[in-house]
Amino acid sequence: MKKINAFGIFNIIALVFGYAAIFRLLRTTDPELISQLNLPAAFPTRTGLLVIWAILFVLWAVGCTFVYSVNLSPRRLRNIFLNSLILIIGTFIWHFMLFSSVNLPAVLAISIAVLLLTVVVWFMYLVTHRYGGYLFSPMVVWELFQLYLSISFVVRN
Repeated sequence: MKKINAFGIFNIIALVFGYAAIFRLLRTTDPELISQLNLPAAFPTRTGLLVIWAILFVLWAVGCTFVYSVNLSPRRLRNIFLNSLILIIGTFIWHFMLFSSVNLPAVLAISIAVLLLTVVVWFMYLVTHRYGGYLFSPMVVWELFQLYLSISFVVRN
């Protein structure tokens, strides 16, 4: 594998900070806010969410090393980096809207936007490096499940 460039290093650092922000948010929010809602079937516990996100972010970071090891134009590298960064921020916003403010219509809207952006990033990874795209595939599956959770929250509450 070739040497990873600055965008790849910044992306991995952003992934670490994104996971740390989600971890802190899930650990510090009041569990009574979410317990007042009718939870959809198969809604993971907070510990389950932390484990799921840890696995997804590690796979994403490993996929980044493959993607950023390819010689690409600076413009394409910047686009991949910015879309990945927006996806990390959108993921945090989904958790914030659900666990801190319990704004269910916003949770659904953000879930749809994050799913679309996830598919875009997935295709960027697949086109750039096949293994990077394969490692990002569980993220697409999780975002589909997250959309199911968001729709269930809106319908049930």
